[in-house]
Amino acid sequence: MKEVRQKISGNNNIQVGGDFIKTEKLVKTTQVIHNPDEHITDAQAKEISDKVKKLAEGMLGDSKGKQQPYGKAYTSLYNRFNITSYKLLPKNKFEDAIKWLEKQIAIYRPKLKNVDAEQWRKDMYKSIHARSNQLSINIHDFAMTTLELKKPIASLKELSDTRLKKLYEKLFSKRK
Repeated sequence: MKEVRQKISGNNNIQVGGDFIKTEKLVKTTQVIHNPDEHITDAQAKEISDKVKKLAEGMLGDSKGKQQPYGKAYTSLYNRFNITSYKLLPKNKFEDAIKWLEKQIAIYRPKLKNVDAEQWRKDMYKSIHARSNQLSINIHDFAMTTLELKKPIASLKELSDTRLKKLYEKLFSKRK
């Protein structure tokens, strides 16, 4: 047999002195095509996707989980509605899915404060204003009396995180 002398330089080079067989990893993918008569529309799928992303942002503050927050959020949705893709959600379960996701977002809202305090405050403002409108309450007067403030406020932005949270809790414990 002849002696083989080779020189090589650079990266990702392969030196072969005989037969060379290279195998690539085979990945099978299955694409599920949903039936538009049975499953949610693309616009509804986008709304679900946006809610799941918002839920995942809240889950970022939950350091207990080993699973990534986006995967955890989607897995929760899939398990709750017994589906393998949010696009396969039946039309008649869309409203239930939105309500369930909003509830989950509310559950994880306090954890969002640890990750993105500014977003947490924005979510609190939005929730407080929505609830005060629902109850037909002037939120500034309610804050003044509930929090026993010494001077009136013109905006919720004037409240500390602690007072904002207390106002939220008092407002949401109030019945119609």
